[in-house]
Amino acid sequence: MSSNPKPPVLVWGPMGFLGQHLIARLLEEGVEVSVLCRSRSLYPTPVWAPHVRWFELDRPGSLESNLLAAVSHASVVYNFAGSSGAVASMRQPQHSLDENCRAQLAFLGACEKSGHRPHVVFPSSWLVYAAGGAAPLHENHPTGPLSVYAAHKICIEHYLGIYAAQGCITYAVCRISNPYGFDDPVRMGKGYKILNAFIQLALAKKPVVIFGDGKQLRDFIYIDDLIEAMLACGLNVEARNQIFNISSGQSHSLIQALETLVELAGAFPVVFKPWPAEYRAVEPGDYIADISKAADLLRFHPRYDLKSGLEETILDYRSAPSANLSLAEGAGD
Repeated sequence: MSSNPKPPVLVWGPMGFLGQHLIARLLEEGVEVSVLCRSRSLYPTPVWAPHVRWFELDRPGSLESNLLAAVSHASVVYNFAGSSGAVASMRQPQHSLDENCRAQLAFLGACEKSGHRPHVVFPSSWLVYAAGGAAPLHENHPTGPLSVYAAHKICIEHYLGIYAAQGCITYAVCRISNPYGFDDPVRMGKGYKILNAFIQLALAKKPVVIFGDGKQLRDFIYIDDLIEAMLACGLNVEARNQIFNISSGQSHSLIQALETLVELAGAFPVVFKPWPAEYRAVEPGDYIADISKAADLLRFHPRYDLKSGLEETILDYRSAPSANLSLAEGAGD
């Protein structure tokens, strides 16, 4: 990060995988951080809790007034709020709508009322793209969501564009591939980060379930590289009103990822099963990302390949004896 004065940051959705890692890094950099969540009482107290300013949506007052209070204190907002998971969104589409699109409109209304044009960094998903086969996908590749989750991501991207055109915000959209890295033990068992689920199961010597033949390609990005990209999206003027693929730039099959895990963590059971219908319906096929735009505008160059990122992740898990490695469900984004 630059040595220039750093703008105050709000992290909406601080208790998830991305939020926890981002906040820790922002505080290391001396950034003034506020966080926005439903209620502090719903979550275990993070180690950084005394070092941030808290805003809660469930406190007395309307949703709109609580959002406005939080947004008014920040120049940059990292907007991690919402529900995740392609399959989950198909099971509960109305819940996905409420947790994503409706909440985002309320948030953008608060940004408009704040009057100071905050910069919003939004984590979208590679799942918004139509199938691309063996060709690397640039940001201008056609979209073609297969799930309600991915459709809502595109919808929110358009919301951001509309409010930016009206001068209410600026934005940076990060179309993230498959992130992985150490996750807080209390969050283990969440199935939306497929490689994290595999790592947890492998270290616990529990069976890893693969749907189909496992040859589908994914771009796995280590959390430290992802956070570097998101910091750049928040602070670089070149990121204003842009969409970026945020990926490692290297694709591997699930089988290749498991082979690397065996090399690093030792043998564990692998079970192949036919695709369940609800997973097959939202399976997007291979993903190969073109990250040249992020390299050119953000000077983003991932430092970790799959093996080195897995090495760091496994070391972190093995250094956390309280981690309760448990079975995690299925594949998400």
